Amino acid sequence: MSQFKKTPYYVLIITFIFGVIGVFLNQSVFADYEDLSREQLDKFLRVVSLVKYYYVEDVKWETAVQGAISGMLSELDPHSVYIEPRKVERNKEDFSGKYEGIGIEFDVIDGYITVISPIAGSPADQLGLRSGDRIIKIDGKSAIGISREEVPKKLKGAKGTQVNVTILREGMGEPFDLTITRDVIPIYTVTTKFMTDDSTGYVWVNRFAATTSSEVEEAIQELLKNGMTRLVMDMRGNPGGYLHEAVKLTGMFIPGHQLIVETRGRNSRVEEKFYADQWNGGGKSYDFPLVVMIDRGSASASEIVSGAIQDYDRGVVIGTNSFGKGLVQKEFPLQDGSAVRVTTARYYTPSGRLIQRDYKDKDVREYYSEVMDTSWTSEDSLKNRPQYHTKAGRIVYGGGGIRPDIIIAYNSYSRSPKMMNRIFQKRGFFEFAKSYATRHPEIPTNLGDYQKNFEIQPDVVDEFKNYCLENDIEISDEDFEKDLDYIAARIKSEIARHFWEKDGFYYTWLHHDNQFLEALNSFDEANRIAMLNQDN
Repeated sequence: MSQFKKTPYYVLIITFIFGVIGVFLNQSVFADYEDLSREQLDKFLRVVSLVKYYYVEDVKWETAVQGAISGMLSELDPHSVYIEPRKVERNKEDFSGKYEGIGIEFDVIDGYITVISPIAGSPADQLGLRSGDRIIKIDGKSAIGISREEVPKKLKGAKGTQVNVTILREGMGEPFDLTITRDVIPIYTVTTKFMTDDSTGYVWVNRFAATTSSEVEEAIQELLKNGMTRLVMDMRGNPGGYLHEAVKLTGMFIPGHQLIVETRGRNSRVEEKFYADQWNGGGKSYDFPLVVMIDRGSASASEIVSGAIQDYDRGVVIGTNSFGKGLVQKEFPLQDGSAVRVTTARYYTPSGRLIQRDYKDKDVREYYSEVMDTSWTSEDSLKNRPQYHTKAGRIVYGGGGIRPDIIIAYNSYSRSPKMMNRIFQKRGFFEFAKSYATRHPEIPTNLGDYQKNFEIQPDVVDEFKNYCLENDIEISDEDFEKDLDYIAARIKSEIARHFWEKDGFYYTWLHHDNQFLEALNSFDEANRIAMLNQDN
């Protein structure tokens, strides 16, 4: 009785009301979710109670609940996940296609914020920041020794605000100051675009965000003006993103009211069909020869694009088997700013193929590590996968990603990855090439001539080796000899970056890429496949 006297009367009333509401809510919950038994919920709450009263230390309930949610979702499939509030905001930025700041790609090298590349058209670009510039002060305070995570906090900010930076540039005796007015900075999903020769265009799409289809359209228009009559579209390493952007992009190459992808789920409300003319309202699509590049890192939306191109015999798909992610996630916000991403449906290509590979009875680690195992994509494994047919009758396979028309493994990698990792950690190629280019301003003529005619001589490779030793980058003669071709190609590409920014780097580096070179030789097969439907 004394306890009641200590408790305010209105609190007891509120408690009673909420108790009654809780009874009805519980009845509603169990009516809606018959497979979720009271026994299971009671079990969970019992564990919470035991931890609350008996656990040896104070419990961080926020972390504990996050762990419980993550654990539950991980039991469903590999792609249903819990997202912390800070990651929700980062994801919004990554896929919105823009942020506000000064506009640089950067890294922290030996304690210095180092400009890798200014973003075209950004405030940093307009003020003349260059690859290799070091930011040593921000708003008058030293930035030397800053962590990579702290840099965006200092340089990003609302449009119209200003930040003062002090720049140290190689070849200039004294640092100089710049006042940069922040602006909206686009986050490009087209990594690079260029003409590889007089008729062949190249576009690399790194993910599918809100601006992807318009970026690709803009790139294609620019390449057409430069004489493009055929295109290589590179989606290697593209993890996916927005479904509607994948449909829009595919609609650029597939005419009319033709199915691009279908989603099917347990709930009919998530089932939907997406058609090519959702991109252009039934207008003209591009009909030039097309080669699409994919690999094990190509997932989800990039598999939708390559799958539809293959199903309609629109072009040739080249590379290695894609990841095999055909599950549709919908993101649901939670009250604390976090979110859960729950799988609601599966993707199916126009021929009826399920893109998703098997994940049943596999933990998350096994599921992801399987991508590196070639057995599930071998010829022998195809016996256990369902067959489908393209529009022209070619056999394609379901249940395991997109299998390319031309399979070619990537072999232009380093033969001594541990040594290369040590070099990359200190941006050895970037720093050496910056210094070399500064000392040899006579190198460039134009990018095409540079790629064809400029060779990295053995004495330059030796100079790079000495640079590594002088900068405490651990290398061995044996590993260095294994990678002479790779090292020379990387130096050449980084020098190109100095003179022609990122497009120069990628143009030069891709000419060392065996899959890319094979793609350039695959247009006869692309034309042959495209003609199959005309013959039927």
